[in-house]
Amino acid sequence: MARHTGNVDVVENLQKALEAFLADHYKAAHEDPNWIEEAKDMAPEVRESNVACGCDDCLAAGQLLGRI
Repeated sequence: MARHTGNVDVVENLQKALEAFLADHYKAAHEDPNWIEEAKDMAPEVRESNVACGCDDCLAAGQLLGRI
């Protein structure tokens, strides 16, 4: 996004919300037996490259994080 409105508070709140969302998904995934079982079959570099739990929502949030 090339247009900047100067609304720093909104941008900061959006970034905090994205960080909280990703942290929540990461925690939930690492407590989910199904995700843990699926993650065992992932190559270490794939597992490490995933954003939070690796779902589509986490990937979208990861793309926005730091870019708004």
